[in-house]
Amino acid sequence: MLTLYKQPLPEATTDQNRDELGTVLSEQGVLDGDALVEAISSEAADLSLTGSYAAGDWAPLLAGELEELADASMGALPLFGTGGASDLDSGYYEVESADVGPPHAVGKRVYEWDLTLTKKGTRKSHLRAVETEVTQPSPGHEFGNDTDALVGIPTAATAVRVVDTLSQPTQRASTAPIDTVDTPHGSIDVYDVNAEAIDTPIYIYRVAYDEEAPVDVRVYDTLGRDGQYIEGSDGRVRQWQGVYARDHDFAGAVVIENGLLRVTIDEPTNADATAALEAETYDAGADSWSTVSLPSYADGDLDTDWQPADVDLTHIGQARVAAQVEFEAVAGTNAGDVFAVDVELERGRESLEVWIPERVTAEIPTDLEALLDPIASTSVVDTGVEQGLVAREEVRR
Repeated sequence: MLTLYKQPLPEATTDQNRDELGTVLSEQGVLDGDALVEAISSEAADLSLTGSYAAGDWAPLLAGELEELADASMGALPLFGTGGASDLDSGYYEVESADVGPPHAVGKRVYEWDLTLTKKGTRKSHLRAVETEVTQPSPGHEFGNDTDALVGIPTAATAVRVVDTLSQPTQRASTAPIDTVDTPHGSIDVYDVNAEAIDTPIYIYRVAYDEEAPVDVRVYDTLGRDGQYIEGSDGRVRQWQGVYARDHDFAGAVVIENGLLRVTIDEPTNADATAALEAETYDAGADSWSTVSLPSYADGDLDTDWQPADVDLTHIGQARVAAQVEFEAVAGTNAGDVFAVDVELERGRESLEVWIPERVTAEIPTDLEALLDPIASTSVVDTGVEQGLVAREEVRR
């Protein structure tokens, strides 16, 4: 069975593989699913895959995720199998082209797809790399003045090093995490950029293909459904759609999550003018999400009722998600005012970075600042993390 990043591409040629498909898709969001994937050699690409999702009402969800993932600007993605011949194609790939759609004869309960992949390397030719570019954005924010510059890397990673690619030969130093945090899908080691012996370090490490994606940041479309999963006697089924495209047209609320903090933003629509901002934190001990108490205009905590009016996703990557969120004062002292903030959620961080946009000179309105304060980072430093690949020969000493 093959998986591209988080997206299952299962084989269904034997009863055993059909059982594997049911197990994987029960987590991915498909009940009684069936799929077929076939690898074809191609002169124009390193690997071509063709298959179908026969997953009933869940087929459009999986197909939509695959289509967006294929068009995402996330760089090289891990492709891996669960053993046997499928592992022969494991490596880091970029999607050159994708064709996803339902065959006319069966409507939208079955989706067929074709992927063309270009191989960028393997774990023996490349290392995972997280680049940093520590800055202090201006005008910044008023949530605090800490200077923490934290970077999250999967605990499953090995041989974590920091390198300075500007030095000749490449300078390399060992490093150690300052903390380890647990998420629903795995643990993350947290490193302090300010404590490293190298200025503007690049973190390089080895990690198994299947241990990258579980702890990465995520964006979901709730599709108007209350819970992320449907719980049943046979387990749970995910019913929120994973989002990889910045121009995704949301059918439900916007959710950004890193396994430690989950922020849900429900934008108003013509059909439903209700808007809401909600937040939850993950409790590893209880293995559950707990609601963060945000101040409320309705409860008399605020003099102005600031509600989210628009979410503009500006970046979706493995290590961070960024967006500009516009708020509107719909009632109270500042009714009619509008203010936008830039937000970032990074892997391994327990709070949301909130910044005044570069072109804005005004400070965040008092009650909007109070609304965001329980989840906002107090650090005035942006680490500028970006995940990619680096060829071993480029950092070889």
